[in-house]
Amino acid sequence: MVVNNKTGDEENKIGVIFFHQNVKNIYKDRWIKKSIESIMNQTLKDFKIYEINYGSDGNSLIKEFFTEFKNFDFYHHPFHNHAEAMNFIIDKAFNDGCDFVFNTNLDDYYSPERLNLQLQKLKEGYDVVSSDFSYVEEFNEEDVITFNKNIKSNTDIKLNLDRDHNVIAHPVVSYNKKFWESNRYVPNEIPREDLNLWKRAIASGFSFYILDDVLLFYRLHQNQITGNNSSHSNNNSVSVKTSTQNNSQPADYEYSIKNKIFYG
Repeated sequence: MVVNNKTGDEENKIGVIFFHQNVKNIYKDRWIKKSIESIMNQTLKDFKIYEINYGSDGNSLIKEFFTEFKNFDFYHHPFHNHAEAMNFIIDKAFNDGCDFVFNTNLDDYYSPERLNLQLQKLKEGYDVVSSDFSYVEEFNEEDVITFNKNIKSNTDIKLNLDRDHNVIAHPVVSYNKKFWESNRYVPNEIPREDLNLWKRAIASGFSFYILDDVLLFYRLHQNQITGNNSSHSNNNSVSVKTSTQNNSQPADYEYSIKNKIFYG
């Protein structure tokens, strides 16, 4: 594993956020470690991690799995849901002097070029930068790409959002400080908190960009959550068309949108 050694972009301070609640009860250790390691192994090395555990267990995943990594701040603070926790930890990062903040999800993992490529677009002046992504599922302890989403830079973002078609993937989103000074996640909007945030921001003139590169590997599994969505959820489901090697698994996988927004 490559450990952050303070080389890379030296003009800007970069923050990467991890937020979780009793995460080891719902995610495999292998998934968590792979997610964090994919950030540790970025080609751009100069960044700081901001981690919040808003659940009852109080553990730091960085301290547990990556004891040699020192450039991080950890907070244990109870919140009702992930939107409150995200507002808190993003505030901490920007108040600590970060120019740009990169979101993560601990069940997903990332291309090693993620930070570098998104940073280039943020430095061009875009306020929010996401990317194309692929769905991943686990078969026999191996991760298999089952579907490439194919959301590209020529996507009409506003048109799609107006149709409630969320093409800005939350797990791979990055923001600049200007954006965050005027925008927040609204907890009582869960599970539409991302979609509504993007709509408000575009209406206010903030600029978005979707990179053509696949920078996110978005894991599909039975325990997908973004937080405590129980009061806002329903039992609708969507079918994700997938293709697997040797046709050894069914081609259609269903998962509930009551816990995690379906992107694209």
